[in-house]
Amino acid sequence: PTSQFEQMKASKLQFEEAVALFNQKPKKGIALLQKMGIITEDPANVAAFLKTTASLDRTTIGDFLGERDDFNLAVMHAYVNGKDFTGLEFDEAIRSFLSGFRLPGEAQKIDRLMEKFADRFCINNPREFKSAETAYVLAYSVIMLNTDAHNPQVKKKMSKEQFVRNNRGIDDGKDLDQSFLERLYD
Repeated sequence: PTSQFEQMKASKLQFEEAVALFNQKPKKGIALLQKMGIITEDPANVAAFLKTTASLDRTTIGDFLGERDDFNLAVMHAYVNGKDFTGLEFDEAIRSFLSGFRLPGEAQKIDRLMEKFADRFCINNPREFKSAETAYVLAYSVIMLNTDAHNPQVKKKMSKEQFVRNNRGIDDGKDLDQSFLERLYD
């Protein structure tokens, strides 16, 4: 008879193997974790697992959340809906949103994630912008600014004036407060 300790050790090894599989092939890793009974088929359960399992690769999580098939979209929606941006400054909300994963490299995946972020931010902060479209455009702009600022391949960095100018008229044809945009830039 195997001891309880040996059983626990074996199940820990199985868990680590499933996590390693997720980090290489996310869909197969999810399927194995479900088969093992660690997670269910409920998107909210999978989202909670993605948020709370430290050994998962953050780039792989971002890629998984950005996929467009129905299950991945449902998990991404549950993941974002589990976030509360109430009362956060816009840049703080983006940082909070991105704290659990890295944005994927593919534009369509980034687009899906930022659209859902903007929607959630506006639900949590209904008086911040005229529409979720404003939050979406601004979120994308902040991501581009961050890439511009921190990518060594970008030689000519965006100025504060360029950032403000790029975001003119994005609030249903109206300008956002210039001091707000300048704070985002800084």
